[in-house]
Amino acid sequence: MSLGSPASRRRGSLRHRTRTTNTVWLPITAAVGVLLLLLWYAASRDPGPADSTAAHPAAAGPNSSQDRGAAAATSPTPTVPPPPQSGCVTGRTLPAGISTRTLRVAGVERSYVLAVPAGATGARALPLILTFHDLNQSTDDLEAYTGLADQATKAGFVLAAPIGAQARWNFPRSAAVGPDDVLFTGLLLNELTGRMCLDAHRTFATGYGDGANMVLTDLCGLSDRFAAAVTVGASVLPVSCARPTTSLLEIHGTVDTIAPIDGGGPPRSAPFAAAVARSASDRLARYASALGCSGATQTSHDTAAWSRTTWPGCPSGRGVALLAMTGAGHTWPGAQARPSLGPTADAFKATSIVLIYFGYTPASGSGGEGGATGSSVPPLRPGSPSPGTAPTAPAASSKPSPSVSATPPADAGSAGTTEPGATPAETATPSPTASNG
Repeated sequence: MSLGSPASRRRGSLRHRTRTTNTVWLPITAAVGVLLLLLWYAASRDPGPADSTAAHPAAAGPNSSQDRGAAAATSPTPTVPPPPQSGCVTGRTLPAGISTRTLRVAGVERSYVLAVPAGATGARALPLILTFHDLNQSTDDLEAYTGLADQATKAGFVLAAPIGAQARWNFPRSAAVGPDDVLFTGLLLNELTGRMCLDAHRTFATGYGDGANMVLTDLCGLSDRFAAAVTVGASVLPVSCARPTTSLLEIHGTVDTIAPIDGGGPPRSAPFAAAVARSASDRLARYASALGCSGATQTSHDTAAWSRTTWPGCPSGRGVALLAMTGAGHTWPGAQARPSLGPTADAFKATSIVLIYFGYTPASGSGGEGGATGSSVPPLRPGSPSPGTAPTAPAASSKPSPSVSATPPADAGSAGTTEPGATPAETATPSPTASNG
């Protein structure tokens, strides 16, 4: 599945490279990784007490010195009109397949690529994922790198890939960078709401690199529009992020030299000169505090491949967590190797984790019901040892579900085509949130 034309990035050419894999062990490793992540998610949602390894910096607020100067002068939060009448009511729908579409934002024509799963008739509300590319990265390259659109549509998600003006995102909210991309995101959500039957409580976002920074800016500027988000290789959080409501998982390589997990890194050129990379743990602590999480963080080293840090006690079943990939660079776990960006972790596919996290995240406004705790996954407290046996999965369903295939998906079609997605050959157990339309 192709989502645009190739483009080079600021950090050099990103060519496809073939990584030799062990076809026997990789599926096993991926399955173990998925199981541990599901157990971790159940643990992160439990607000009970835990043995802490680090005090939660609850006092870190919007003016924290940790993020002061993280971006250029910001603009006010845009006024996004209320969503129009849903396509679920009007009966409007869009055909299955891939298309490139345009939308006028503040008098300027903006573009996005839309992937609609097969069988989308408007009879049931579908979940939506917005995916944001990195700086100077095309939507085609993002899809070739992650395979997210291919897997998401097979899992029953609608996926939209906005295209940044000049192939960049205005996450600093500065006129020097470009148009207001928070407004673009809000109007895009409205556009899709009116044209399709989408579930407003199952809207998600993910991004890579600067696309991850744009996701964080959207979570702060459009606090009530997303149920959950996954960022890979993010570096900054807006100075002002007062009332987010979205669950957040960040995936970050421990040897990322482009957006170091502990902050700093090489200086950026204009117009991003003020966007200094900040510590992932400090950024997430500030986000968790703004979300209303309480208590102390818990860090666990599940395997040699990664460690996880969770912020417990979040309201309404929400969660905030950092998944630190040991020895990985500024890369998408499980993707084809791109040595110019550092080592690539292959313990699991980040694309599968994205879909599982979205599929098992409580729906917005649900008060924490459903999701992972709706299954028989043990509601472990942070710090509890993982059980030696696998949890019982939810009951099977005939509806599509996130794939956990260890092999990367084959490209299917190109931008502007209308090729329906195929049924995945290997899928995980259907998730309640992703399949209950």
